[in-house]
Amino acid sequence: MEKRDAPVSFRQVIKNRQFRALWLAQLVSNFGDWLALLALFSFIAFHLHGTPSQIGWMLISFTLPVAVLGPIAGVFVDRWNLKRTMIASDLIRAILAALLAISTELYQIYLLVFALSCVSCFFLPAQTVAIPLLVRKEELLVANSINAQTVQLIRVISPAIAGALVAWAGHKVCFYIDSLSFVVSAALLSTITLHRETTEAHKGIGSLPLELVQGLKFIAKHRAILFLTISMTAAILAVGAFDAVIVVYVRDILSADSRLFGALISMVAVGTILGALLIGQFGQRWSKLYLVVLGIFGIGINVLILAVLSSVVATVVCSFGLGLSVACVLIPSQTLMQEESPQSMLGRVSSTSMSLMTAAQLGAFLIAGTVANWVGIRNLYYLVALTLILISIFAYGYKRAIHVTEADRSGQT
Repeated sequence: MEKRDAPVSFRQVIKNRQFRALWLAQLVSNFGDWLALLALFSFIAFHLHGTPSQIGWMLISFTLPVAVLGPIAGVFVDRWNLKRTMIASDLIRAILAALLAISTELYQIYLLVFALSCVSCFFLPAQTVAIPLLVRKEELLVANSINAQTVQLIRVISPAIAGALVAWAGHKVCFYIDSLSFVVSAALLSTITLHRETTEAHKGIGSLPLELVQGLKFIAKHRAILFLTISMTAAILAVGAFDAVIVVYVRDILSADSRLFGALISMVAVGTILGALLIGQFGQRWSKLYLVVLGIFGIGINVLILAVLSSVVATVVCSFGLGLSVACVLIPSQTLMQEESPQSMLGRVSSTSMSLMTAAQLGAFLIAGTVANWVGIRNLYYLVALTLILISIFAYGYKRAIHVTEADRSGQT
């Protein structure tokens, strides 16, 4: 296990002015994003009386660019100036969000949401690359923990705020707030200083496939990064399958209503917030690979208990446990990826990982319903749980092999 005499505190990281500006920019823009996304669902469902398939197309417009464009965007993030990339992305998204307020047709909404997601494909990996440049290596885990808590906290509070705003002033106000949030984010980002050598900015489109392949080869050859990528993708796939049919599970298995469904979503978010807090506070003393393995095992166990007991209390408790376990996977994974990837490739590595996770989530949404209809929801959860537990056992053996290999190399030097 990794040991440190003086663990890094949350206060210590937040006092870093440069990181604080990046964190506040994320907080403001994410809050605006959730307001706009929830307002979009409300507008399509209640104002345009959209069908389930039309709402589904909105989700596809939002997630498809991340799955397809992500790795390519990562190549350009590795080439371009990070600060300018993030600021330009924010300003473009501010214009697109404002255009949502004047769009009246579904095809316009689909196109604007698709464009917003495309631009975000450049911002998100740039932000991931920027964090290690703003904090010390030993502060990375805490910095990522703070970001994870922020994202989940916004997910908890934004639905109520969005609902109140739509009822009071209409859906357009949410789009205008989202647009303003991007402008504020860009202003905050303009205050930070990022120092990174960019030696590939002069390269043209012709070298794009080669650079993309270089990033993929790095992931494939780096055993720890490959392990992390597979682990995060597996975790998202399992949670996606859980999310895809949980509303039907609540209705048919638990004989409950939408209030319990909303409570479960909140419990997952609260568990993730607490998990991020615990990892930031105590996870510095543990191997990050070990934490990832523990998180995958925890997801599997919680899904298994939920399916076996099939009670309201067990489902609420296990939803909270799922949040804890997801935090245990995602935060150490991102931190170790930032530590192990060269700065010149971190954009490609992080965006490829993000792309795979998004593709896994899409796949889970598309497949879970069909599998549940075929074998039943409880059996689907048994299958998910068994798969995750087996993955965690394999991953633990893989982690030990990596540790032994590193120990052998140290002994030879």
